[in-house]
Amino acid sequence: MNEIAARLNAYIQNHPFDAGDSGCETVLDQLYQAYAESHESDPAEIGDGFKELEEYLHILPLEDNNAVFILCCRLCSAYERKAFRDGILYGVHLISEIKGECISP
Repeated sequence: MNEIAARLNAYIQNHPFDAGDSGCETVLDQLYQAYAESHESDPAEIGDGFKELEEYLHILPLEDNNAVFILCCRLCSAYERKAFRDGILYGVHLISEIKGECISP
């Protein structure tokens, strides 16, 4: 495991982070962007959920309907991003536990 960590550290030192034109400032943000863009098609559950949301919203005036829909989408995206980042961070902590090291929060 130490050899793998040493090789990874050497690679990181020789290949600094390049966000390209993405506007991402960290590798974690870049990883999330790649993840978010990789959704080629949504599962039926998501499509069905949006149809159900529209059924609830159709009684509202169009401006209010749009405002609520946009808010729901923004909240879902924020929650998904948080869950993704937390998952990565939990993985880092798991690796540190396996290696017997402690990472301070």
